[in-house]
Amino acid sequence: MGMIVAFNPVDKASAMVSLFKSSVEIEDMDVPRRVVIKPLQGADAKARGEELARLLGRHRPTKQAIDQALGVDADTEPSTIYFRLASPAADALPWEQLYVEPRGFVALDARWPIARVARRVHEVGQRTFEPPFRIVAVLSAAERDGVPQLDALATAIVAARVQGLQVGVHVITGDPAVAARVKELADPGITVETIATDPVAVVRQIAAARPHLLHVLCHGGYAAPGVMGLSFATRRDFLSRAKTGRVAVSVDMVAAALKSEDPWLVVLAACETANAAAAPSIAHELVNSGVPAVIGMRRVVDLSATDAFCARVYPELLAMVAAAAAADGSSHHRIEWAPALTAPRLAAAGGAPAREDGWSDPVLYVLQEHLLVYTPAAVDSHARERAALRDRLAEYELFAKTLDPRSTPKEIIVTVTKEITRLRKALSEVEA
Repeated sequence: MGMIVAFNPVDKASAMVSLFKSSVEIEDMDVPRRVVIKPLQGADAKARGEELARLLGRHRPTKQAIDQALGVDADTEPSTIYFRLASPAADALPWEQLYVEPRGFVALDARWPIARVARRVHEVGQRTFEPPFRIVAVLSAAERDGVPQLDALATAIVAARVQGLQVGVHVITGDPAVAARVKELADPGITVETIATDPVAVVRQIAAARPHLLHVLCHGGYAAPGVMGLSFATRRDFLSRAKTGRVAVSVDMVAAALKSEDPWLVVLAACETANAAAAPSIAHELVNSGVPAVIGMRRVVDLSATDAFCARVYPELLAMVAAAAAADGSSHHRIEWAPALTAPRLAAAGGAPAREDGWSDPVLYVLQEHLLVYTPAAVDSHARERAALRDRLAEYELFAKTLDPRSTPKEIIVTVTKEITRLRKALSEVEA
């Protein structure tokens, strides 16, 4: 990480700000200054962003580092500005709206993505990647249509496959419309199961699917009084048109389920999962528990805006994964997720980013260490080909088992059978 600005709490209304890390040496960078943190008064995102810039400007080394970072040329590689927000008051501020003259909104320029570093430090263990890349999508929010987000994921994995990434999606849902859409897509790489009806069983379903990336559409809130969590709707909830899901899963349960599966990223397409106004957010707490990176939503967000964000961010995220898995002769790749949010932010901002500030709602929390991915197949093209063929064959064989000869068109059965035969032959030739 090139730059980390740290806010450590003094009391509820003040913090010590320091330049925790910088790509260049700056005098007194580790000497903190106490600042009072007040609710922002700006009427729009620009005014609030200028208030944030003035707050940072009270610590001279931080201001100097930001001025230097923002002075780079237009064709420079992204250099993320990270905020380590141990202070709850600082964490509650919309840092994604930072506005610095003459550059404007910092996070809307590809050179300077903005992300947040969790207050707790964990060692990020190296991830060994063997294809396929597994996306687990829990699409089960009461009174919310999960089909657009399923379609966004389906479109993104098709593009990622063109880039050479073996990738699939496993859907867990209580929504009959989502389950029906999976069947309509008829993609062997997209599978579905019905969500369980109790919290322990739901987290077991997630863990059993072994996600590299977990995508969640649900309602944020509390699993019990004072216990943050996620609310999932069962099939019965959807059929009865319940306003809330009956399965409430605590953040600790989700974190524990993911711990042994070494996920790379969690995306919470749920309102206020990055809202730190009253307490540490769900996204922040998941990263504090050891998840390397989590994207959440800072405020209540219209579902159409969340759907649009998913459609825009997943091509970016999977392009990063594809690059990390590429056979480029290097077996180790570092993944930094923050640049993936720039294009979705720009698209959401349109021509009025000061007034229409929903572009700043997605918030990325990360651990201090970047994710390092080891891809043995990247230096062994034959191993990569074998793994790809085995994965594709397994997908088609699993898909074939779901086809009912009585209701499935004959041409689909014939096509699937031919593809299984072709894949078995290709695999035998590679393994010979």
